Amino acid sequence: MLQLFPQFLDYGFYAPLALRFALGSIFLIHGYQKLVNDKSQFAGWLASMKFRPGKFWAWVVVLVEFLGSIMLLTGLWTQLAALFLAIEFLVIIFWFRLGQPFVAKQEAPGMSFEFDFLIFFALLALLVLGPGPYSLDLPL
Repeated sequence: MLQLFPQFLDYGFYAPLALRFALGSIFLIHGYQKLVNDKSQFAGWLASMKFRPGKFWAWVVVLVEFLGSIMLLTGLWTQLAALFLAIEFLVIIFWFRLGQPFVAKQEAPGMSFEFDFLIFFALLALLVLGPGPYSLDLPL
């Protein structure tokens, strides 16, 4: 197979580590915001989207995102965290983003699912690849 940069193949072992840190950072920020803020508004929004009881689902989302981020960053049970987060993003794509365009239009900048799509497939990559180096899973 022809490789444009064959020297980069030596570092392929570190690709899951980069994915873990990128995704873990994103989920840490979003999960922490949901954890420290009042969950009643988020729970009400979830209930309006037919996820009842809203408070229960709000806590599920908070725990999956916040604890999942810590698991990704430390590399502890990485595949389990990636699985739960991927399920969350399947729900986001097929429930919350249904009917929205893939790429946002200029008049509605936040109304697309391209970022969710990218995160879902990055989580699938981690699910298949495993945690990579510098993880608490590796020695087990």
